[in-house]
Amino acid sequence: MNPILRQRLVGALVLIALCVVFWPIVFVESVDQQPIELRPTPQRPDIDTSPLAQPQSQEATIRERVKPPEIDRESQMQADEMTRLVDGESDSNLSELNAVDSVQKLELRDAAPIVPVLDAAGYPQAWVLQVATVSSESRAKTLVEQLVDKGYPAFHARFARDTVVQWRIQIGPKFEKESFESIKSEVDRVLKVKSMVVRYQQPL
Repeated sequence: MNPILRQRLVGALVLIALCVVFWPIVFVESVDQQPIELRPTPQRPDIDTSPLAQPQSQEATIRERVKPPEIDRESQMQADEMTRLVDGESDSNLSELNAVDSVQKLELRDAAPIVPVLDAAGYPQAWVLQVATVSSESRAKTLVEQLVDKGYPAFHARFARDTVVQWRIQIGPKFEKESFESIKSEVDRVLKVKSMVVRYQQPL
C-alpha cells in the first residue's frame, strides 16, 4: 500500500475515534439526575385482631335430613351375647387359625354376583361376620391384628349398651351371606364361639 495513503487512513481513523470520544462531551447536553429522596417509613396499618366467630356447622341439619341405615337390633344383640369373650381369657389359640386363603378357596362361580339390595333409607345391604365381643379396646385391637395377619378383613367397632362401652370384632363387609360359611366354621372352631352374620352398620 502507498505509504501516503496509509497515513491518511490512519489519520482518518484517529479523527473518527476522537469524535466518538469528545462528541457527547461537547455537543450533548448533560441531564441533571434527580437526587434520591429518603422518605420516612409509613405507619403500620391498623389490623383487627379480634377473634373470628366460630363458623356454624351444618352437620346437625344434614343429619336430621339423612335417614340412618336400617339395623336389626335383635339380631345384633344376640350376636353380641353369643360371641362374648370372658375378660382375662387368653386369645393365644388364634395362632391355630388357618389362613384365609386355605379356608376360603377360590372357586368358579355358576352365577353372577348378586346385585346389592337397598334398604328403605337407600343404603346397600352388606353383611359382616361377628366373631367376638370384648370389653377392652386393647384386646379388640390385638384380636383384629391377629386376624388381619391371617388374611381376614377384620375390624373392630365401638358401641355402648347400658352405659357400658364394648367392642365388636367383625370380618367383612360382604354383599353375600354365603361367602362367610367357610370362615364361620374356622372361627367357631378356634375361638370356641358361635359367630353370627349380621347386618353391617355403616358409620355416619
